[in-house]
Amino acid sequence: MKNKRLAQWIEAHTDMLGRTDEPDQAFHAALYEGIIEMALNGETRLIDPVLESAAAHAVAVGRSLTGLLGVPQRLRERLWQRIGEEIDPEPAFEMLSAVDIIFVHIVRATIDAYQEASSLATAAKATEISRLYAESERKVMEYTAEVARANRELARLEQAKTDFISIAAHELKTPLTLIQGYANILYDNLTDERAGNLADGIRRGAERMGAIIEDMLDLSAIDTNRLSLFLEIVNLNKVIGLIIRQLEPVLKDRRHALQLVNLETLPTIEADAYRLHQVFAQLVNNAIKYTPDGGQITISGETIAATKKMPACIRITVKDTGVGIAPEDREKIFEKFYRVGSSDLHSTSQTKFMGAGPGLGLTIVKGLVEAHQGRIVAESQGFDMKNCPGSAFIVTLPIEATPRPGLQVTRLPRAEARGETASPASA
Repeated sequence: MKNKRLAQWIEAHTDMLGRTDEPDQAFHAALYEGIIEMALNGETRLIDPVLESAAAHAVAVGRSLTGLLGVPQRLRERLWQRIGEEIDPEPAFEMLSAVDIIFVHIVRATIDAYQEASSLATAAKATEISRLYAESERKVMEYTAEVARANRELARLEQAKTDFISIAAHELKTPLTLIQGYANILYDNLTDERAGNLADGIRRGAERMGAIIEDMLDLSAIDTNRLSLFLEIVNLNKVIGLIIRQLEPVLKDRRHALQLVNLETLPTIEADAYRLHQVFAQLVNNAIKYTPDGGQITISGETIAATKKMPACIRITVKDTGVGIAPEDREKIFEKFYRVGSSDLHSTSQTKFMGAGPGLGLTIVKGLVEAHQGRIVAESQGFDMKNCPGSAFIVTLPIEATPRPGLQVTRLPRAEARGETASPASA
């Protein structure tokens, strides 16, 4: 490795060989000084730190080992070229042999330094990844715990609200019964027309309050999965026919045209007749309520054949030519206490809209349909009081009853299909 003549020759040519346009100029110059030291004293104390530093930097910036080794390789080629051109063959041979020995060391030391730097970088990355993973795990656990706490609090508040609704409804029933009784007595015994009208107003208000209380009790039963179903063979054509007869006065008053399509072709189903009466009475009432005077209400039915994924079903659609439903309201209308728009729709010179209720009707409808393992969806092109795009509520019910698990289910004797009256057991 030691060759004093080589060291002197390289040192004499420092300016020439040190000039380079390469981005590795600093590495090239340091390498050059290290080679002189090796040729002069056979020591690597200068060149080894240079190689280690260059290898660490290469690993840090993502440079390949081949790219790093290209720097000393190009320097070796320059030395060979210049020595071969300027030195006589015999001394040139000795100098070039020393050059090769020096560069063998450079290559080996560079490879070792690069591998060591790679290992350290990998270990550092692994440590950092482990730290980040542990930090992420900690944050995820904290977030999960926080979400769990929030969910428990929401569940507690929801349960408290449900309990309050149930308790309040039960507590209101007793005084309301007294009010209704006294109002009926007054109405039946008063001979003065003005006083009779006032008593009748009390009766009607009490009836409305009674309906709201029953809705509150139904909502509580649905929320707590304590709903009772009395299953029997039900003819939906008869159920809907009963609803139409009950609502005939208001249909005439609002001058709505009613069309019934294919209801008589529907098969009977196993269901709770009273609860289905609630469902379709609410949907038809809503169609009347939100359709301007002289509108069209269509109630149609169809049978859906069984598939691998779904049992045989019937589908009832209640469609109107009313004001419609805005896209952002289509899903929300089934939520508790949700009412479309910032205010109720009231009567105008062109229409006789009935004011909205407390926002429980469609929530109860959805709960009752899903209790039968059915499905309800709302369709509408949008909300427009002038052009009235209308809306449609589509109810799908299984022909064979498959009530939601956890409900109190009673199967009544399979007598003649009901529908003319609501099930007294359910009432």
